[in-house]
Amino acid sequence: MLATRQLARLATPSVRSYATVKRTTTSIPPPEESMETAPPPIPMSTAPQFNPEHEPALHAMGYPALSGASRQLRNPKGWWDNQERVNFGEPVPENDDIQSMWAPDVHKIKPSSALSQLLLMFGAVGVFAFGVYEMRAQPHALPRAYPHDGLVQALSGTEDSQYAARTEAENAVEDE
Repeated sequence: MLATRQLARLATPSVRSYATVKRTTTSIPPPEESMETAPPPIPMSTAPQFNPEHEPALHAMGYPALSGASRQLRNPKGWWDNQERVNFGEPVPENDDIQSMWAPDVHKIKPSSALSQLLLMFGAVGVFAFGVYEMRAQPHALPRAYPHDGLVQALSGTEDSQYAARTEAENAVEDE
């Protein structure tokens, strides 16, 4: 059994990150060793405390004053968790889902400015489309004209003009 443990240890990579734990030969440390060599406790966050004039009870308990700003406004580098922009041991606010990086984006543009920019863009696209429509070339050939009232009798067997291939008005050619 000892040989299989050593073989398994050699087969696994020895790369460690902040999320891995150093392997030990025994899974449970001896009790006398665990109390003396226990890691030091995680220090309390350096978050600012409540103002004693405004919230004396929370200040007396040492409760941290949590920020109400979104984490999207924080500097993107220099955090323990760069993706979420938090440090290890930082207190989690009550509305963490609104302040996290996955919340709806925080915009720095006023809505009136955004609306005016959108209207300007749609206006520019409309002017461009109108210019392309007006500058298109005329067709080089005349439209097809059908005899006998647009072939009404040949296509439908009736005298009703709704069955015509082209009406007389459509057959007319505009002179320029």
